[in-house]
Amino acid sequence: MTDIRSTFDQYDEDGNGEIDLLEFRAIVEKLGLPLDPAAAEQLFDSIDEDETGIIDFEEFAAWWASRSA
Repeated sequence: MTDIRSTFDQYDEDGNGEIDLLEFRAIVEKLGLPLDPAAAEQLFDSIDEDETGIIDFEEFAAWWASRSA
């Protein structure tokens, strides 16, 4: 889990403990995922399970782990 935490912290550019849509778009770009802005927003919304408009660590960890599975 420490690895996922350090990855989360790396992408949480403003250090507020949350990943917003702009930060998520940077993640998508850094990972080389071929998503246009609308598709990136749709993926963001699917990860944001509690629909708060941000991705918290638990949501990020679940998504990150599913990418590796």
